[in-house]
Amino acid sequence: MNGARYFTGWVTARVTGAAPEKFLCALAERGIPFWGAAPPVDFSLTVEIPWRAAKLVQPLAASLGCEGTVTGRHGLPALAAKLRRRYFLLIGAALILAVLFVGSAFIWEIDIEGNETVPEGVIRQALQECGVDIGAFWPAMSQDGVRNGVILRVPDIRWMTVTMRGSHARVIIRERYTHPPIVPETAYADIVAVKAGLVEHVDAFQGTALTEPTKAVLPGEKLIGGYVTGRIGVQGPARAVGEVTARTWYELTAKTAARPLEKTYSGHERIRWALILGKTRINFYKDSSICPAGCDKIIKEYTLARKGLFALPVTLVKTTYVPYDTHEAAGPELRAELEDQLMETLTGQLGEDGEVLSSRFSASSEDGALYVTLRAECREQIGVSAPLTDDDLAEIQAKIPQTEVP
Repeated sequence: MNGARYFTGWVTARVTGAAPEKFLCALAERGIPFWGAAPPVDFSLTVEIPWRAAKLVQPLAASLGCEGTVTGRHGLPALAAKLRRRYFLLIGAALILAVLFVGSAFIWEIDIEGNETVPEGVIRQALQECGVDIGAFWPAMSQDGVRNGVILRVPDIRWMTVTMRGSHARVIIRERYTHPPIVPETAYADIVAVKAGLVEHVDAFQGTALTEPTKAVLPGEKLIGGYVTGRIGVQGPARAVGEVTARTWYELTAKTAARPLEKTYSGHERIRWALILGKTRINFYKDSSICPAGCDKIIKEYTLARKGLFALPVTLVKTTYVPYDTHEAAGPELRAELEDQLMETLTGQLGEDGEVLSSRFSASSEDGALYVTLRAECREQIGVSAPLTDDDLAEIQAKIPQTEVP
């Protein structure tokens, strides 16, 4: 549809007579555009013309010995004519526009982005102390004042910005960098094994490698010594720095003292509605909202808002209560749950750099309890720093060759 045509409007005209096609020629002579002309049927022709030419249909057709009528009106002028006498609809639309206009000057939605270590609750508390809160009149705020006030209250924030769009406040922050601790050069240390394993690779960036690939090591065994060696032997103590990758083996077991219960839903639901206006809640039910025994409580909120554009303090809350029956969990399902828990525990112990090379599960039952065991072969970094003791330093000093002074 032509947009300009919709705003200016058009009408559908019907011309009936002995020669209705002459009506098209008359329109062309007067420079009036027309479109959608249908061939005459039963001496009648239909055509669409601009809204401004509607008043010419009847007199122009009469001058040609025909009868002309307007059978349809279209576009924005036609819509305005229909709404002209619907006062309540117009008043309602005006009230909605007024509420949106006035409501957009107040904050009804706050989004915080960029925080990783600083809790969101701490940021919201600082914003509230600086005047940025639900229902606040944001045109009266100073964004520089809010930014400086929050940074002073939360020292872990190094930079932030507050953007207001309608009734939506978007807060973007950047946290301060956490620099690694500076270790003094005199903090001598070894790299020792934190767990048993079969060494695969040794990277000694500083210090002396004391192990090699294919060698088995035990927890606490030195992997990289905290001293430097050269052509003439030990040259002095140092802080060992490096990585030792090894293959490790795990055996983890989980058990259940009794079979847990599973839920079976009956399919019958009970729904309750509530309306939240600002900080006031209106319940459309008389009894308590506490979930009765044997039911799951599901809450959905429908907010009168457009994400990132505007938000009004009106929320419709739907609470659904779903009753259920319980029964003992089946063996296969229970075993699968324990296997997932064991694998999650193993992944947590390996950390980000570790990987599982192979794994297998076994299960057994005893006295009504289910035991699931995970045996896994992994690859991980097993070296940790251990400060040198006074005895270690004395032993290293004893190994340094003494040079005679002439």
